[in-house]
Amino acid sequence: MFEFDIFREEVLTDYTKKRNEGTLPTSLENPSPANLRNYASNKYRQGLSKEDRTVFEEYFNSNAKVDDLEKAIRTTDLGRLKSVQNFLNGTTKIPDEIIVKLVAVLIDFSPRPFVEWRNSFQHLQHGESKASNDSENSQMHNNVARSQPVQDTLVTKPTKKNHLNKILAISAASLSFAAVGYMTSSQLKSDGCMYWDGAQYVKIDCKEEIKHAEKLILDPIDLIHFKKITQTDTLQEEHVNKVWYSKINNEVEFFTSAGRHPLHKERTLKPATWYMIKKYKGSNPTK
Repeated sequence: MFEFDIFREEVLTDYTKKRNEGTLPTSLENPSPANLRNYASNKYRQGLSKEDRTVFEEYFNSNAKVDDLEKAIRTTDLGRLKSVQNFLNGTTKIPDEIIVKLVAVLIDFSPRPFVEWRNSFQHLQHGESKASNDSENSQMHNNVARSQPVQDTLVTKPTKKNHLNKILAISAASLSFAAVGYMTSSQLKSDGCMYWDGAQYVKIDCKEEIKHAEKLILDPIDLIHFKKITQTDTLQEEHVNKVWYSKINNEVEFFTSAGRHPLHKERTLKPATWYMIKKYKGSNPTK
């Protein structure tokens, strides 16, 4: 379900953003299975909405083996929470849906639950679809409220800035089209593999041998939207928090979407501030 893919990406992006800003509880900044269980128990004692309680019931007590939900949380096997940790750390790209829903509750993601997020998302698409053909693109670009990944391209001066802004708008539109069925079925399939070629992910057959690159399970979101920004001099103040960066061994790289560094999986990308963009944009970002 492609809508859930977008929901999953937004939940993880929200977690990464809050962690980078230092607004998460310590238990979630370091999401070990024990910390996750303790935090879930505390969250339950503080009180849950009906919808959040349903998520907790499904994850911690799906078989109704325990009458007391709090007891079910406290006695949950820590090994089971490893899958939640792996999702938050970026080790698992496509976890079970209940894990994403649980994380949404733990980090206080909004809007939630998923059905409310989907209604909001579909309402947004419905409003956009009423725009006239002449103004459809501009209306869509103005109305999409969610921060969508920027798409980079190799362009020549003097049109670099305008072209990057145009691609930013097209990227937002592409996710909107996908949600209402405009994206082809081949793009939505999660079967297959991919590898990082230094600038973007490339889809390959899982049987194909790749030298000097790690073969990964295909992620349709990253395949389409996660790219390295090679023309960093096109970045402007308007791209603050719309592109992400890493600084590893004094080398700064900018990317079009949130997540983990494609070669250094232990490093989480950070939303780019105007300070970082001003300091490191240009043809020689290594400082």
